[in-house]
Amino acid sequence: MQASYASNRPLPQGWLYEADVRAKIGVSVLASLGTLATSNLEGQLLLAGASLCYALCMRRPLALLAAYGVMTVMIFLAMGCVWIMGKFSPRLMGGMNFISLTIPFLRMLTMMHVVLPLALSSRVQNLLDALRGLKLPFCIYLPAAVILRFIPTFINDVKQVTESLKMRGYRLNPWTMTRHPALSMRLLLTPLLFRSLRTSEDLGVAAELKGLGMGEKLTPYRKRAWTSRDSLLLAAALLVVTGAIACQYTLGGTTLGGMR
Repeated sequence: MQASYASNRPLPQGWLYEADVRAKIGVSVLASLGTLATSNLEGQLLLAGASLCYALCMRRPLALLAAYGVMTVMIFLAMGCVWIMGKFSPRLMGGMNFISLTIPFLRMLTMMHVVLPLALSSRVQNLLDALRGLKLPFCIYLPAAVILRFIPTFINDVKQVTESLKMRGYRLNPWTMTRHPALSMRLLLTPLLFRSLRTSEDLGVAAELKGLGMGEKLTPYRKRAWTSRDSLLLAAALLVVTGAIACQYTLGGTTLGGMR
């Protein structure tokens, strides 16, 4: 099986890799609540900047740049859809401004900054143990674990597809993607789609073969205890979210969802 569910490769060194998985899940939950409760530009910038500092602690700049590349493609696609909708329905574009278009992307950036460290700095065994500790049903925590495990696998697939295109004489870079966007997307997204479908199926089958749905408690090789560093991480995340919500009520902004 090409995509193994549990990777035995050693993780890089750093305080984020040694943090408890439950603390990183708590940071993700707090960030998601903060992005939903905050809809002004100042609060979203605070959340995006603080989460970026958190993501930089991974010490994985290439993975972060790859995520930014995917985010850039999504932004251009969204802007193209908005432009097309504006051509057919000008009234729809009447209530849109710079802030209403920027806030959704800042929310996406914040969630990307907190989900990537959770996926790339956590072992699958510890992640599953933490999700099961929340007393979630099997049909919920298994897909969540597979999705998080799929992120580093997807990054490796992007690297392999890029290297294969380079061997065929086509270099995928911002210049070629700007000159030939349709060709670049076809050469990149078509193999990624088929590889992603096969990888997701392999991950699900590998999880079931390991008996994750049998009801037995998982016993990871390296079980980390809760430390004061994890408490400080959660306290810092709570402080940032509180500051963003304070910006919402002090400086004002739009209501939930970015609509007035």
